[in-house]
Amino acid sequence: MSGDAPPPRLNRFLARSGLGSRRSVEALITAGRVTVDGEVVREPGRRVLPGQRVAVDGREVRPPARARVLAFHKPPGVVSTLRAQDRRPCLADYRRRAGLPGNLVPVGRLDADSSGLLLWTDDGELAQSLTRPAGHVWKVYRVVLDGPLPPAAAERLTAGRLELDGRPCLPARLRPGPDPRRWEMALREGRHRQVRRMFALVGRRVVRLHRVAVGPVRLGRLPAGSFRELSDREIAALRAAVRRDT
Repeated sequence: MSGDAPPPRLNRFLARSGLGSRRSVEALITAGRVTVDGEVVREPGRRVLPGQRVAVDGREVRPPARARVLAFHKPPGVVSTLRAQDRRPCLADYRRRAGLPGNLVPVGRLDADSSGLLLWTDDGELAQSLTRPAGHVWKVYRVVLDGPLPPAAAERLTAGRLELDGRPCLPARLRPGPDPRRWEMALREGRHRQVRRMFALVGRRVVRLHRVAVGPVRLGRLPAGSFRELSDREIAALRAAVRRDT
């Protein structure tokens, strides 16, 4: 933060401290659970001045000196939750193996059958920005279909002519792969199983789905089941992408 920047508002201060999205921390504030220098504060927009002590339920909180963002290569068959389901492996297993702290949480989801890039962060505000229901950063997927995609179907996908859950989908981007069944698809939305459902609407079943990018962050050659810390440059580029698409 530059010297000319105003002090952060309380809701942003708490979100940056890893207590959740701005909306969820506002519930803490209005419930009277947050104090600033010992005084209960119920205004989310209150500025937190340098040196002031902020506490939630009596416990002091503060943003990390540097927000952490990690890339994770989710293997297929892993449930994108931090709680085990039906004895299937979940993300908590990988967080524990990597020795990561509990305030690092996944951003969004990939369905259990899919693989690829999943971001993790301790910055609740950034996580909220990346998971807005519509219009956020582009996510890129490599898709294998059960058969060739007709030109008319590709046009429906890219022109925004499909509806899911009673709402039109934003136009997608498509790039052909090395054979007629393989495509690279980019979306700016993150609805439940959206890629699979969109292809189903044009008569094709997704056989394999692998996410390779979220905004400017690429999965690259990160091995399945592994984490890597994003560089300051990558985090800055990710924040810039969020601001552009807001």
